Amino acid sequence: MLARIETAVGELADLVTPGVLDGWGAPTVARLMQAHTRIRRVTGRLDGVRWSVLPRIEDDGSWRSGGMSRTFPAWLRLREGVSAGMARKDVTTARRLAQALPATREGLVAGRVGVDHARVMAEVAPTSQTRQDALAWLIDTRTGETTTPEAFVDTVAVDLPDPADDPDGSRVREQITQVLEEAITAGTLVTGEGLVLREAGVLNADQFRVVARRFATITDPDTDDVDDDKAAEGEFLDVSKTLGGFHVAGFLTDEHGLLLTTALAAVVGALAVGDDRSPGQRRAQGLADIAHLVLDTNQASRGASIPPHLNVTVSLSELLTQVTRTREGLCLTCGQTVPGRSGAPSTGAGPVIAAGAAGGAAGVSGSVEDPGASPSPCAPGDAPTITSAGAGAGVPGPGVSGPGLLGSGGAVFTESGGRVPVGLLRRLACDSAVTRVVFGPDGAVLDVGRAQRTVTGQMRRAVIARDGHCVFPGCDQPPSRCEVHHAVTHWAQGGATSVANSALLCWFHHQLVDTRGIAMSWAGKPTTVNTSGVLVETGWVFTDPRGHRIRLPEPIDPPAASPATAA
Repeated sequence: MLARIETAVGELADLVTPGVLDGWGAPTVARLMQAHTRIRRVTGRLDGVRWSVLPRIEDDGSWRSGGMSRTFPAWLRLREGVSAGMARKDVTTARRLAQALPATREGLVAGRVGVDHARVMAEVAPTSQTRQDALAWLIDTRTGETTTPEAFVDTVAVDLPDPADDPDGSRVREQITQVLEEAITAGTLVTGEGLVLREAGVLNADQFRVVARRFATITDPDTDDVDDDKAAEGEFLDVSKTLGGFHVAGFLTDEHGLLLTTALAAVVGALAVGDDRSPGQRRAQGLADIAHLVLDTNQASRGASIPPHLNVTVSLSELLTQVTRTREGLCLTCGQTVPGRSGAPSTGAGPVIAAGAAGGAAGVSGSVEDPGASPSPCAPGDAPTITSAGAGAGVPGPGVSGPGLLGSGGAVFTESGGRVPVGLLRRLACDSAVTRVVFGPDGAVLDVGRAQRTVTGQMRRAVIARDGHCVFPGCDQPPSRCEVHHAVTHWAQGGATSVANSALLCWFHHQLVDTRGIAMSWAGKPTTVNTSGVLVETGWVFTDPRGHRIRLPEPIDPPAASPATAA
């Protein structure tokens, strides 16, 4: 018989070769759809047959001969070349079908129950002894209550013979058996397993899992409590430093997983213009956005004298060097053309690369003056004049060379010492708390200034009142998920920290503007008010490095009214 099945499968395989499927006599898509459904049903029945024979092989014990395998799943993996997980799943399913789910196995082999529905029954229903017993309960579907054969017969009008005419009781037993068989055929009397399987014919496997899960919960809620405790004990979250970033892995309970996915959905929002990230990349950004919310609003440590946050250590000279970098003649911060620069270092005095061991400041807050007075935000080749906030700061003046490119090592995260991405450094220069720390020649701290925000609270409220949300075209992220960006002229180029030079950008679009060289300018809000529920222009104009304006997508015009409607 197996040889005939293999021959039939071979003939079927010959019908799906490219020459047949693409030839003149290729079957229609409708026929292929029918064939696919029937093939799935047949393979499911074959799985049922396979699961029926596995317990027989296991019980025989001959698979232990030779001592190569200590367990039956291990033997199955070695013999058939399947994965260890698949071997364990097959053996577990076969055992449960044989021990607790005879109706399911019979329906699967006969083709009345799908293979996915059978897997659901094996995974969910017989997961405790109480639930296995419940699968064999007799249930009167007229009342939904459990019953016994005797109690059920008492509820049915049946004319039993007189005991004098049936001294051995055989006729009574035959009549009772007939009543029970008729009730089972009519569906009035079912087992617990049969009650659940009645839904398999009308529900897909995912919906059917809900029904099976409900049966398991009703019949044995205590096991659910044990499973919940095990899940809670198994929760973990690993965040480990690796090359180029952090690796995140973990397991969450249903409650915590749903909390996290709901929060991620809330902060991720809808796709905006220019957002071509994958769903996984958007979720990663969403997780970082949640951390931003908690830390920016000081939700975690309300009583702490210093709210926890992300700390970066950088010398003032390095900060100015990075935020005035150019690529192809364009400033990476403001996106505008810088005459005399084509991406190579300027031959002028230039900012000092490193403060060196003799000085340098962590989070220095100094004044920056641009003597070039160029119309461009980034003066060509002119060195910013760095005026120290106090004596003994140890920051070299303009034109004074430090010990070289390796003197300071660039910006680092204070806690870990890891390198700070330049895009993040430019964003921090827009809206962050800056603390001046002055070191002496021996590395001792000489002076610590008070933390000063680049954007004050009152100024931020004014910007929020004007912009309302992220002003990037097509984005409506609320102010709670936005930062204030030095829009027209960056802080590092001497841009004023003012309402006119500030705009709300969400974390994603703030990074996008800073790293893609996108320029912003104020054009004024539109005079007409759109009440159709779509986003309107915010008053800010965004221009990409090529000079093309980034606009909102064109709205879809409503269908024109028919003449009858217009009349």
